[in-house]
Amino acid sequence: TYLCALTAIAVDASKERSFLRGQKGHLNRKDVLVVAPWFTAPADDIPPTSSSLPYLQWDAQYPIFHTWRYGAESILDANDKHNMTISSFGAMDVLLESLCDRNHFPNLQRIVVIGHSAGGQFVHRWALSSNSWCFGNGQFAHRWAPKAALPNVRVVVANPRSFTYLDARRYFVVSDQIVGVKKDERSLSEDEGTLTSFNNYELRSPSAAEESECNGFNEYEWGLDPDEKVPAPYVINNVQKLIDHGDNTELFCRYASRDVIYLTGQRDIETLSAENRYQGLHGDRFQGPSRRERSERFFASLQVRGRELEFCGRIGGESTQVHERRIVKQVAHDHALIFSSPEGIQAMFG
Repeated sequence: TYLCALTAIAVDASKERSFLRGQKGHLNRKDVLVVAPWFTAPADDIPPTSSSLPYLQWDAQYPIFHTWRYGAESILDANDKHNMTISSFGAMDVLLESLCDRNHFPNLQRIVVIGHSAGGQFVHRWALSSNSWCFGNGQFAHRWAPKAALPNVRVVVANPRSFTYLDARRYFVVSDQIVGVKKDERSLSEDEGTLTSFNNYELRSPSAAEESECNGFNEYEWGLDPDEKVPAPYVINNVQKLIDHGDNTELFCRYASRDVIYLTGQRDIETLSAENRYQGLHGDRFQGPSRRERSERFFASLQVRGRELEFCGRIGGESTQVHERRIVKQVAHDHALIFSSPEGIQAMFG
């Protein structure tokens, strides 16, 4: 039996549509489980439930919008005598590991965790920081991982507004005043269809003048430097211990070993100046002017780091590419069109 669990996370989960539209004859609906977790905020109406357990909730405004998307701790329940909280990423780990439990789902073959927009940010940062045993065996297997074969876990990151870079380098315009920067060894196929003119850009740390425009460009959630204003103990516990005196090799190779596909709408090119006027988006600007360009630059940075590390000893066999990225033609920032497109269906079920 081919059982695929889709975890769909979006800014407004109530607007999610069936991802199986048009799939008759290809998948048996009885073999597919769709799970859509709802990270509620205090302003949300709590649906009726027979459980006596309280609903987990996350702050929707403070310290930034949609705190669940970066792994924040849940709001402390005044009635909880144990005085405990859980990260939204930790909640996802629990859900994932419940599906991976062979006692419950012995025939499950694949789990696909997908997210669009803020959901895309969520699944990207979760896949980067999670230490769940469900991600499988191999070099980065968790010591508590069961010996039984685990289902494949794929993460589909669609149209996120920003990414978490693994080091302090970003793509800046080539400057003769910056020395010691090695030109990227890019192939023509890597530049096909990109908005960024990579011949005129280089992956490097910012100059002093550039950094002065945004001193917090590498703080979490845009990078991995600690940010007291955005507390994320889950990320600190799971990520910082893999960084050895600034060397991100182990963290990068663990993330690169995971099955991740990035989906980008060809027309998702709205620039920051017109993008809903969010507050505190200065770190986004260092990643590119639009979602599509931020996606292509982050993906390009993974390939650069992969080449520097010789692709971590050929992750995934003879692989010479970190993850996959697909452009969804004629689509902008629309989750329904993204996931019902041929590229979206291939990413989830291919």
